[in-house]
Amino acid sequence: QLLHAQETVRALGRAETTYRGLVTLRADFTQTLENPMLGGAVVSSGTLLLSPPSRFAMRFTDPHGDRIVSDGSWLWIYLPSSVPNQVIRQPIPSRGAATPNLLAQFVDRPLEHYRASFMGTDSVAGEIVDVVSLVPRRADDPFNEAEVSISRSTGLVRRLMVVEPAGQRRTIVFD
Repeated sequence: QLLHAQETVRALGRAETTYRGLVTLRADFTQTLENPMLGGAVVSSGTLLLSPPSRFAMRFTDPHGDRIVSDGSWLWIYLPSSVPNQVIRQPIPSRGAATPNLLAQFVDRPLEHYRASFMGTDSVAGEIVDVVSLVPRRADDPFNEAEVSISRSTGLVRRLMVVEPAGQRRTIVFD
């Protein structure tokens, strides 16, 4: 138990240090949504652009043209693949899948926000990662649980899996 606790703190500390050092981040991603009520999985892909703390963009190549953008003041959602000819503008949420702090909510002071446990090591795109399970301490968190896979060599989050309250599982793999 003590070894796992040390591994948990070490992995999350590495991710937090890396995130705090970011000025900008660009990463291609693949996202898989599994909804138990609909069955099957929906896979999408694109590029994530991030400038902490409040600017980000998810530009989808599949489905082509879908965009989620935070300009620092507003969150803009344009999903012509599912809702043609409509742009949604809303206040920026502080937590959840649509926050510009998608990564920060899991690696910025994670031990204050989550009960964490070390799940072991894995490999993402040939890179060794430490896998840490996170369970929210707050009842109003937009996720029931999360799992972050943190690169041992760079401290970057390479895979993020969250289970949302309705049971939907979202897995994002960052290249």
